[in-house]
Amino acid sequence: MNIKKMKMQLVATAASVLISGVALTSATYAWYVSNNSVTANTTTISATTNGFILQIAEADKGAQQGGNNQSLSATTLGGKITPSSTSDLKDWYICLGWDSHGNVTTYTQPTFNTKADAKPGEYEAGGESHYAYLKSEYILYTMTETGLADVYLDSNEGKPITVTIDNGKMASSTTIPDSMRIALTTQPLAADGKTPTGTETLRVVYAPTEETGKGNDAAAENGMTCIATVDQAAKLTPVSYSYIYDTHYSDQNGKNWSVIKDDEDYVFPTGYTENNSEAIAKNVGYNGILLRTYIWMEGTDADCVNNSATEDEATYSVTLRLAGITSNGN
Repeated sequence: MNIKKMKMQLVATAASVLISGVALTSATYAWYVSNNSVTANTTTISATTNGFILQIAEADKGAQQGGNNQSLSATTLGGKITPSSTSDLKDWYICLGWDSHGNVTTYTQPTFNTKADAKPGEYEAGGESHYAYLKSEYILYTMTETGLADVYLDSNEGKPITVTIDNGKMASSTTIPDSMRIALTTQPLAADGKTPTGTETLRVVYAPTEETGKGNDAAAENGMTCIATVDQAAKLTPVSYSYIYDTHYSDQNGKNWSVIKDDEDYVFPTGYTENNSEAIAKNVGYNGILLRTYIWMEGTDADCVNNSATEDEATYSVTLRLAGITSNGN
């Protein structure tokens, strides 16, 4: 079982709520958590699977072969995030303008910081650094000569991805967890077990709750949506990536992404086999594969509202559990 924990704290910022001359009223609108931010203090991920095969390490350290504690856990730092939207984790959008009804009509792509010490997703707003997303990088790999592993979400002990309050403070709303998205991507590594090669692939996006209702885009739609460039303009569109939500671990195409434990072995849930399931990564071996996690607040989500969330001081932990099963080599 692999465990990743990310602590998130909602803190006040000085970002203005006056954009393009439109002042916010007391009504509830999406995207307007701009006077707040979520801070990820640490990301920790650890791994054991039936006591064999699957290990994990921070990407910049490479595979830590040997079976000691270094190969069972890894920690990275995060930063502040504000609402954003993406269809592919490459092009990101934030709000630019609204109409008189408070509906978003235009979007812009933030100018990401390119300084040597800048973190992925970092941009300047209101004189402060913010993040459209938080990204962490790890290497999944197997122990020397223990074979290949296929990696799935581990739903054996409940949700494989959970968002919980961590610091004991009362949350004033469910804005943060309900509008959150957690994406998992993979990329092959060279024979040195460190250097990325080939193409990064978006595998799946998880939403902690089912998306119902409409956000405040001028062309709002029900369901999972995002902002993407369509006909050379940034527009609302249904998502094209595979997504799962809450306890629903099969995506919109009917593919299952999870395994459960039967005695000491991980197996597919009832009704699913390898043929109608999707692995986060297949044939993971000694040299490993790069695993990236992206976390953001989806601005088009109907739950991405400010109201009582402006006073939210709760600290959130995001926990991801993965399970490795022996690969058949396909």
